[in-house]
Amino acid sequence: MKVLKILGIGITSIFVFFIGIAVITGLNKADPEETFIPFLEQQMPRVTNWDLDFIQGLMIEQAVSSATPEQWQMYIEKVSALGKLEHIDAIQLENMSARTSFTGNTTTTAVYLLSLQFSTGPAHARVILVHTEEDGVQVQHIKFLADRLMQ
Repeated sequence: MKVLKILGIGITSIFVFFIGIAVITGLNKADPEETFIPFLEQQMPRVTNWDLDFIQGLMIEQAVSSATPEQWQMYIEKVSALGKLEHIDAIQLENMSARTSFTGNTTTTAVYLLSLQFSTGPAHARVILVHTEEDGVQVQHIKFLADRLMQ
C-alpha cells in the first residue's frame, strides 16, 4: 500500500510539473497582434529598400551565417528586381509555436505570409519570426515569391 502511495505522489508530481511548464509557456509566449504584426508593418518597408546590412541586422545569427557574403549579394540583387514596396495588402499568420526551456526562457516562433504590392506588381513574402525576451523580434527566414523573380 505504501508503494502505491509513493508511486501516486510521483506520478502526480510529474503531471503537475508538465502542467506548470505548459502554463508558463502559455503566459510567456508573444502575442502576435502586439509583437509580430507591428514589427512586420514597421520593418518590411525598410527591408524592401534592399540594404543588405539592415536586413542582416534584423536576422538571427544562424540565418546570417547560412550563406556567404557573395550569396547574400546575389539574393539581394535578385529580389531588388521587385522594385519599391507600395503597400502591404495582407498579413496572414500561418503557424505559431512557443517553447520554454528549463531556464524559463520562452521562444515564440511565427510564420507569416505577406501579400505585397511592389512598383513592378504583386508579390508575397514568407517570413519566419522569432521572439525572445532577451533579443526581441528577429527574422529567422525571409523568402520573396513573385512571378517577376522567375524570369
